[in-house]
Amino acid sequence: MKDIVTVEEAAQFLHKHPDTIRHWIETNRLKARKLSAGGHGIYAILRSDLLELAVSGSLEAREREKQHTVSSSQKTLPL
Repeated sequence: MKDIVTVEEAAQFLHKHPDTIRHWIETNRLKARKLSAGGHGIYAILRSDLLELAVSGSLEAREREKQHTVSSSQKTLPL
């Protein structure tokens, strides 16, 4: 198993578009190191950072779902 993945591999793993992964890197949501490659830069992402993002995103989604369930279970009385 590789310790470093590319943007494309990260996108495939997370079922996201590569541009989304690049945006997350540029906005510091996902850690990565930019490597210069013949005038073009590529990002190197540590697998551990990718897994950390996946787990935190999963936890955030569960928390949002829980909050939605609580608010939708509150009934309002008709006026």
